[in-house]
Amino acid sequence: MKRGFSTKAWLLIALVAVMINLPLVHSSITSWRVDRSGVDVTATVVDAETVAGESPQYFVKFHFSKDVDPDQTLWSADVEKATYDDASASKQVAVRVLPGNPAAFEVDGQAHSSLGLVVTIVADLALLGMVLLAWRFRGRLRPQLRGIAVDDVERCAPGSALERLDGDLYLVRGEVSHVADHQVVIDLGDRSIAIELDGHSNDVGYQQPAQVRARLVG
Repeated sequence: MKRGFSTKAWLLIALVAVMINLPLVHSSITSWRVDRSGVDVTATVVDAETVAGESPQYFVKFHFSKDVDPDQTLWSADVEKATYDDASASKQVAVRVLPGNPAAFEVDGQAHSSLGLVVTIVADLALLGMVLLAWRFRGRLRPQLRGIAVDDVERCAPGSALERLDGDLYLVRGEVSHVADHQVVIDLGDRSIAIELDGHSNDVGYQQPAQVRARLVG
């Protein structure tokens, strides 16, 4: 057995990563399309309001002409103060909109926030941290196996395996994580196995790769 996640676990991690990043990716693609293929129009301002605070926010509510938006949906945008003042006075605001998709627009003087990017980065780092922790401690949360050696513990090439040879007889290969007089514990990557030497010898030291044939008893 090798250290790592199952295919289902990787698919779940990928799904969570997509869900975290999709809103930011969609927003970026929409902004790119508006910038590349949008048309400049003048929208009618219906209302304007200020959200007070240490850093006040200025919002304008507007609708497009019927040829741009037949449904006459009321849209809202967070804008800079100069744009807010001009829109409040003239009842008009310049907007770049994607033809056939009035929901994709960019107001001239629209305020941009990095909050979405920050939240996405924090969420990505949190996911990465959880994956690394799960990887690091994977196997320590699983029950330790027990086996009885049928021959001496030997040095071997690095790597881990728990290979069935016949019935309850297995070839155990991994890194030695603990050594005692009558026992050796071998790290298999996703779990560990305590091997009772049962009179056999062990000349492999701590953190060295070892292999042994053993009968699993639990």
